[in-house]
Amino acid sequence: MDVVRSAGTVVVSKDFSVTTPGRLAMLDVTAEVEKIVESAGIREGTAFVFSPHTTCSVVVAAAHETLVDAIESMLASVAPPDGYYAHDDLSIRTENLVVDEPANGPAHIAHILMGQSSETLPIVDGRVVLGTNQRILFVELDSARDRRYLIQVMGT
Repeated sequence: MDVVRSAGTVVVSKDFSVTTPGRLAMLDVTAEVEKIVESAGIREGTAFVFSPHTTCSVVVAAAHETLVDAIESMLASVAPPDGYYAHDDLSIRTENLVVDEPANGPAHIAHILMGQSSETLPIVDGRVVLGTNQRILFVELDSARDRRYLIQVMGT
């Protein structure tokens, strides 16, 4: 964990590694954010959660199985897993290729639709502000794999 203190402001950053179990796994990272806020002693500020992956999202939502089912249904109608995606056609795609390039065009479309690589939340009176039933979720949009996310909190 990296901690910077300057002129009364505290900035704490921590990287997390996780192996996701598969598509649409929603990992609740709320407790990790709250723990960092508490350990940093921040009373007023912001908490920031970021995914450096193009097929993962960070969202604030209610964490329940019916949400996963609804998202799966929506994504299947917009980006069917068995559809054709130029992204996956390596006979025409020549950029941003990696070793063992997965066929994951639908996951990239899901990321665009779910639309966020990060969430920023207020910290008030030493607590992360969330609404009733809201949780901070790291969402896998592709397949099971090793992932990272960063939590950074700052304030006074």
